[in-house]
Order: sequence, then structure tokens, then C-alpha cells
Amino acid sequence: MIINLLLSLIPICISTVLAIITNGGDIYGIWDYISFIGVLLIFSVAIFISGYGKTFCRIFSIKKKIQNFDFQELQKTEQALDFGSKILFYATMLIPILVLIYTLTNYHNTPETLMHLGPNCAVLLLSILYLSLFEMIIITLRAKIRKSQISYMAEETEVISKEIISSKFSFNKMILGLLLLLTVCITYGWFSGVFSWGEQSLFTSIFDIPFILIMILYVLPLVAVSENINSLFESIRIVFTVKKVTITKKNLYLNAVKTTMHLNWYAAFSGAVCGWIGMLYNLENASALLKNLAVTLIPFLYATCLNLFLLLVEIRITKAAE
Repeated sequence: MIINLLLSLIPICISTVLAIITNGGDIYGIWDYISFIGVLLIFSVAIFISGYGKTFCRIFSIKKKIQNFDFQELQKTEQALDFGSKILFYATMLIPILVLIYTLTNYHNTPETLMHLGPNCAVLLLSILYLSLFEMIIITLRAKIRKSQISYMAEETEVISKEIISSKFSFNKMILGLLLLLTVCITYGWFSGVFSWGEQSLFTSIFDIPFILIMILYVLPLVAVSENINSLFESIRIVFTVKKVTITKKNLYLNAVKTTMHLNWYAAFSGAVCGWIGMLYNLENASALLKNLAVTLIPFLYATCLNLFLLLVEIRITKAAE
């Protein structure tokens, strides 16, 4: 899995650089070696003290060795990743809390202090950004381990049912439901005035091509690295065909869908944090502050819409396995 780990770093680094550039930030501004090394040291010490150090290191094993793991070893590896995720959260929260305490304690209302207020606040967000990026790597590796577990438990005697419940009817019902949902949103926006309020309409405000590309570059390559990309597309196809699926297929599809949903949230959060960092480095332009803040919220809108659709996919897959 060391190859998967290295491959997951490529889209994460590219997407983060694009996010910080498009938000007017400095590439060097997202690199704080003190926070980065501090997070890694706290994480490494805590994971070894917990007793899961050796198990956690299994993720760096070669692919052939991981394929020979028995079910118990796969379970322990997944548990190590779960505990690693929790330790990572507390490790990344510790540093910004210390920085915030130091900043507030030494705050003086002078022009020099105010000039450095934005960059100092940006440092607070760097550890949170590292949390999102590392968490996406852990989610990717955990999804791969879970897929191995599901494949290990799969019964060779399982027979996929050929029953198809009116695929044409299901497709029409799904399209009708999406159109109905879109109609409700447009109607609400029309009567509430959000589509015509202000200098820009809501449609032009939320259509942000750079953020769309960043979300795609964050999520889809990581799903592919976890070897769940085929299961993701198959799960979406199942929604429109309503073919009966086995328990094994259901678990594979749900693993892919839930992994994508988690990655969507962390990708949106990473993009937003990069935007906030860019804002804090450009606080002198106060007139554009609120507009820039609105732009940083767009990734959350995309993640919410995508996860709403994937939630429907998850529900339909669960029903298809009944």
C-alpha cells in the first residue's frame, strides 16, 4: 500500500496548490514546517503509545503482502487506521489552540500587530488544513482495506439474481424525482428573491469552474487509488436499473459510496480552508472580504449536492439487496 499512499499524495498536492492559487494565497503560505512536523511527531508518538504502531505500519507493506493478510489482520489494520484518524484530529487541534493562546496573550493594539494579525490567524488554519489532507489519505487507505475485507468474506456460492424490476419505470421515476427537486429549489429561489438579489444572480455566484475542477481532482483520483472507482460507477448504474444485488456487491457499492461522500466533505473543507488562508493574507482589501468569504463557501454547496445524490444512491442500493 506504500504505492497507494504515494499515489494519493499526487492529487492532494496538485489540488491544494490550485486551491490556494485560485484564492489569491501564497503557495509557501500553506507550508509551515513547525506545524507540519509538530503534527507528525504528536501523531507518531501517540500511535505507538496506543500499541497500534506495528499494526499501523502494515499500511506501508507491499501489495503482495497485503493480499496474503487473513481477515483478522485486515480487521486490526482497519482498527489502527480508525484510531489513527482520531489521534490525528487531536494532534492537529493541539497546535492551533496553543498558537491562539499565544497570539491573544501577546496581542497589542498597535499598527504593527494589526499588520501581522492576518498571517498569524492563517497559521491557525494550517493545522486544520493538514488534518483534512491527512484524513483524506486515511479514508483512501481504509476504503482499500475494507474492500479487501469484503472480498475475503465473499461467499463463492453467492448467485447474483437476474431479477430486474422495471428498469425503464425506475429510470423515469428517478428523473422525475430529480426534476421535482430542482423545481422546488428554483421555486423557492424565485419567491425568496435570492436569484435576483444583489449585483449578481445566485446562478453566476455558485458556478465556479476552478472549484469544480479542484473537487474533481481531490475526490476521483483518491477513489481510484482505493480501487473503488468501478464500484462507485456501478452503484450509480444500479440506481437506474434496480437490479437485485448480493450482500457482497451491496457492501462493495456502499463502501465506494460512503468513501466518496467522506472525501467530498474533506475536499470541500480543504478548498474552503485554502480560501480562508488566502483571505487572511489579504485583509488589507476589506471591501472584497465578504465576497471572498462567499466564494469559500461554494465547495460546501457542491459537497452537499453531491452527497445528497449519493445518499439516494446508498438508499437504493440497500433496497436492491433486500
